[in-house]
Amino acid sequence: MSRCIQLGTHLHKPVKNFGTMALYFVNDIAVIVMDNGENRLNKKFVLEFDELLDYVESNSSCHGLITTSEGKFYGNGLDVDWLNGISAEETGDFFLKFSKLLMRLLLFPLPSLAAINGHAFAGGALFAITHDLRVQRHDKGWLCFNEVLINEQFIQFHIPLMRAKIGPGQIYTDAIILGKRYTGSEALDCGLVHAAPSMSLLLSESIQLLKSFSGKSGYPRKSLHLMKSDVYRDVVSQYQKDLSNDHIKERWCRSPNNKKAKL
Repeated sequence: MSRCIQLGTHLHKPVKNFGTMALYFVNDIAVIVMDNGENRLNKKFVLEFDELLDYVESNSSCHGLITTSEGKFYGNGLDVDWLNGISAEETGDFFLKFSKLLMRLLLFPLPSLAAINGHAFAGGALFAITHDLRVQRHDKGWLCFNEVLINEQFIQFHIPLMRAKIGPGQIYTDAIILGKRYTGSEALDCGLVHAAPSMSLLLSESIQLLKSFSGKSGYPRKSLHLMKSDVYRDVVSQYQKDLSNDHIKERWCRSPNNKKAKL
């Protein structure tokens, strides 16, 4: 099945293609399509995505960013097999780069939307929640912060990040502490996503939703970046603290699921 049929909106030839992800433009909206099976997070993912963000940001006529994927998964968390095959120094470097990418996406000077086409677990869910807006197909796939179920812990700046995105209270307890799985319809009911269309309408409704905010002229980029920096000041502050005390680099070494941690 072709990409344009699966996503429900015709996508012309990509302007950038890395094999595992590609960048398209639908008029003035950039669409990054991830296509690497479970789309697990590793160094290759971070470097490719970061380069695509450079290209999007360099396009002065672009008014918004959408990320989505092919297949069953939007993102299935960390590439644990890859992490367990590299050195501690390389692992620390990866977590620094991934954290930097999350912060870049959080403060991106364009409105961003995650079009969740399938399962988004753990780091994949965190990646999705970092966007300004989220749309999840209603019929298949779960959005789930399942770290508690796989004996993992969050990096400290993830906590104010998720609190800012989800808010305190019952939903935060259910989603973050207890690792509840949400279908698209359930995620819509509790405000984790902004819409839950069918797969055939996922991308078209995502574009429509994003443009309903940005309009014809888009946002002033500097103003949007500064607004996000102010609103997410607690996240930025904790991120800087995590950098200064090496918490990010040391995080994986304390993970009970990492083979190196058991040596």
